[in-house]
Amino acid sequence: MECSYIIEKAVESLRQEFKCLQHDKRICVVTPYLYPDNDLIEVFAEDIGGGQVRVTDLGETLRHLESVGLDLFASRKRRFLLDQIAKRMHIDIQRGKVQKEGPVDNVGSLLVDVAAAAQAIADLVYTSKAYEPATFTEEVSIFLTEHGIEHEKRYPVIGETGKKYRVSLRLDGHRDKEILVEALSPSQESAITATVNRVFRLWSDVNGTRKKVSLLNDVDYSWKKEDKALLQKVSIIHNWTNKERFLDDITG
Repeated sequence: MECSYIIEKAVESLRQEFKCLQHDKRICVVTPYLYPDNDLIEVFAEDIGGGQVRVTDLGETLRHLESVGLDLFASRKRRFLLDQIAKRMHIDIQRGKVQKEGPVDNVGSLLVDVAAAAQAIADLVYTSKAYEPATFTEEVSIFLTEHGIEHEKRYPVIGETGKKYRVSLRLDGHRDKEILVEALSPSQESAITATVNRVFRLWSDVNGTRKKVSLLNDVDYSWKKEDKALLQKVSIIHNWTNKERFLDDITG
């Protein structure tokens, strides 16, 4: 292999992962980069006149951090880290939005800079002692493997709105109906509502011909009746403390 071949294939693969949608007066670009909760990072490009374009995350990055109870501006250290990311990526943070402006001809590099900055800023969640990286999906994956159930992790699906998602698990395709499983295990109790809202949006947008399963980590967290009722409208609910029932349902 030659360097040119490797670079060509890398760029080709990356190009296929980007999706573009018209969103009001802006163009929404769904990137293959992920927030810590596995949501895909989206950035928006808008013409601001004079041959200039603005690329922004519309404040979604800081909203992700707020949903798990992390305020970057409440800590001097985190604010310093935020400033360093902004300087390194040459981006601005205006009214909570990560953004960058420049000539229309440079929109590609502007997009990459804002997406990379959004990912770096979101990863500051790992500086919180209250945050632990989600391992629940891995635990479920091991359980499925032990029972001989083929599956894929972080399976990409496109909703009816055109939005691209990553579902925790997709079970093997040798079934009458495709089974998608979203493993719900928030970073902390205060993030349960945000997690439920995210998954409700996911299942509401995903084609109804699929069997959709919400698997709750009820070992470490207590789930409210109203949260379960919301998820039950769009999916089948199973509790991790009752693995046998979950297994019977996906193998039946």
